[in-house]
Amino acid sequence: MSSRLLLPAVLVVAALTAATGALAREVYQRPAQAVGDRIALPSDSSPVPRADQPGSPTVQRSPDAALHPDGERVRALLQRYFDAINARDYDQWATTVTTERVARTPRARWESDYETTRNGTILVHRVETVSPTRVRVLMTFVSTQALAKAPADLQADCIRWRVVYPVQEEAGNLRVDFGTEGSSSQFTAC
Repeated sequence: MSSRLLLPAVLVVAALTAATGALAREVYQRPAQAVGDRIALPSDSSPVPRADQPGSPTVQRSPDAALHPDGERVRALLQRYFDAINARDYDQWATTVTTERVARTPRARWESDYETTRNGTILVHRVETVSPTRVRVLMTFVSTQALAKAPADLQADCIRWRVVYPVQEEAGNLRVDFGTEGSSSQFTAC
């Protein structure tokens, strides 16, 4: 009697295994979806017209940056960071950067540096993990400012920036830090 039940039992186990394998294949072949919103999809649309620069102040992420485990935390940090600059709010800005950076950036100098600055068209292209408490953020944005406040290397009232920001965890929160990553900024006039 047990030999008569062996063949049907083996067939049932084989069918369940095949069904489980097919289901697993379907799940793992689905494209990954990022959590959160504000994801910029590639488009062929034209850039922001010169008269509308610097563009939207909303920080966006590429699909690649959105898939990083810290992608949304980085986006939220940078939104507060750029909002503080655009509002010329030093106290808010100080909550988005490391303690060391605040100590090395006196309020009067910061207010003078950013008194005419507006940032927009902000896109986080990539977030790379450097260590368990540090990431590197590759991003672009546009700034407009008075010529007198433009970088000495590029006297322009509208600049497209390509930067790498180091972001460090400090007291449980992400903060924009100083570091060699930030020294590789590239910029061109709009």
